[in-house]
This record gives sequence, structure tokens and C-alpha cells, in this order.
Amino acid sequence: QNVSLNTQTVDGIEYVSFHSLNQVFKSIIKEDREENRVYFNILGEQIIFLINTSLYTYKQTNYNMIYPLRRIDDGFYVPAVFVTEHLPARFNAGKQVSLVGGKLQFTNPRDSSIRTIVIDPGHGGKDPGAVGRKLKTLEKDINLEVAIKIKTLLENELGLKIILTRSDDRFISLSERTKYANDNKADLFVSIHTNASQNTTSHGIETYYLATATTSEARAVEALENQVVELYEGGREAVQRYDDLAFILSDILQSEYLEASNTLATQIQQNLVFGTKALDRGVHQANFYVLRGAFMPAVLIELGFLSNANEEKLLLNAEYKDRLARTIFEGIKRFKYRYDRIRNT
Repeated sequence: QNVSLNTQTVDGIEYVSFHSLNQVFKSIIKEDREENRVYFNILGEQIIFLINTSLYTYKQTNYNMIYPLRRIDDGFYVPAVFVTEHLPARFNAGKQVSLVGGKLQFTNPRDSSIRTIVIDPGHGGKDPGAVGRKLKTLEKDINLEVAIKIKTLLENELGLKIILTRSDDRFISLSERTKYANDNKADLFVSIHTNASQNTTSHGIETYYLATATTSEARAVEALENQVVELYEGGREAVQRYDDLAFILSDILQSEYLEASNTLATQIQQNLVFGTKALDRGVHQANFYVLRGAFMPAVLIELGFLSNANEEKLLLNAEYKDRLARTIFEGIKRFKYRYDRIRNT
């Protein structure tokens, strides 16, 4: 889709009105007369212009457009160079922009909306995951039930293509799970798990994204989930394969998705806690093998503690599992709407 905007020449310089930009980017401006500033809210961020100067501030850094922001009649106009050079440089996700014959040409080369999501029910088959201390509930069963419910919601309400890494009780290696997501060109990867702890009073919900663990609790959860490799995928030799150069390189390649993964984790965590009233254990980073090599925003959710008798009983409740699925769905939906808007502008 191509969009053209007329520019206006002032003192030999091409300018474009904020009114026109707002229509293209769905942005908003607000003038502060006392501070002599214009606040430009675009793509979920804010840019602050100093009226009648060439300066603006973005994320506490000052930039110079060379040519000043101008008030013309009842509106504000920004130099065309801000749109053709500064916006793409600041956001790295803007429309392709060029100045042709007194018109700004915007090109959307492709639709970058989230269309395919891989939901990964953790564990399975010979790997039961955590086992409930009182009722002997198997983590692999809870994970699959909730994952299927999330799949149904995303398909029925958003019309997305949802792929499960497993739809029954089978074992799949951690590396195969993310390879599956990459092979299917998934836009998101969401791994569903249930927690356990030596401390039987531990309870609550937490969500992770891939990065170096920064707390002792995060490292403990990381070790718990990663032990699958040693127990069921070939012991220490298999662990070494996960830690070799190829995976180090894959982590580097994945770094561009870390911010989006953090945002996705935060959206899901906020909705889960609000909808279930469970203890908010927060969003954390950890080096999960199952998230490595997923070249897309990827998160791992811990739904609660099977080692806690009260939470184990709750996780067996059908209505509570429905609520878990619904709140995860709402978090993904909110992330999708924001992510799509940024990627397609």
C-alpha cells in the first residue's frame, strides 16, 4: 500500500504537516504553550519538539533536524527530513519513505502482523515435568490442557494460525520445539509450564523471557526446566551440545527480539495476575534451553506451583484453567495489537 502526502515549501525547505502525519501513523500531537513545546506521540513513544527550533528530544537524547519546526496558520509543520531520515533512524520500523516531486511517498512493503503463533505445552511423554506433592498431578497434563484452551481462543476470536508443539502425551526435545516454530515461520513462541519448589509454601505466577538469569530464584527455575536435557536427552553430552558455539550464536541472532519478548512477557503477566488474583512473582529473565534459537518474540510462563497443595488443587480446577487460558489470551491479544501497529507503520 502506497500513501502520498503533499509537502509545503518554506524558505526553500520541504515541510509536512503534523495533521497529515497523524493520519498516516495514527499519531497524536499536543501543544504546551507555557513550555513552548509540541509533544508528538507516535508508535507508542513520545517525541518532544521545541517550537521554532530544529531540536527535538527522544528517550532523553537530543537530536537536530537542521531546519526548525514551524507553526503555519493553525497547524505545526515539521521538516520533511524528519520523516525521511529521523523517524526511520529512531524507530527502525517505519514505512519506507522518499521525497518525490514535492510529495512524501510512504510504502508498506508487506504486512508484518502476527499471524502464526506456536504454543508449546512443556514436557510430555517420558518427561512428566513437576509432580504434585499431594495429589501427584503431572505438570505435562496441566500444560497441555491450558495450551489447547489458549489455542482455541486465539483461533476462534482472532482468526490466527495456532500450532501446538505437541497435541498429545509425547516427548519432544527442547531444541525440536523451537526448530518447529522456526520451520513454521511463527511470529510468537509461548511455552506453558507449571512450577515446583522445595519450599512447599512457594506460590504464584511468573513469566520469563530469554536472557541471563539475574536472581537466585530465576536461576533455580532455569535449572529445573533445563534439567530435561540431562535427564531425557542424553545426559551431560547433550547439555554440551546445547551450550556449544551454535547456540551462543543463536542467542546473539535472537537479541533483536529481546525487547519484544520482554513486552510480551509483561503483557501476559499483568493479565494473568489481574484475572486470577494469584501472587505476582513478576517478569524475569533466564537462559531456558527451550527458548534458545526461537527467532521471534518468545516467553515461558509458569502457571503456579504443583509443590504447593493449595495451588495444585487450584490447577486441577477446570474453571481456573479456563481463567488461566483466557488471561494469557488477553495478554497475547494486547501485545499483538501494539506489535502489529508498530511493525506496519
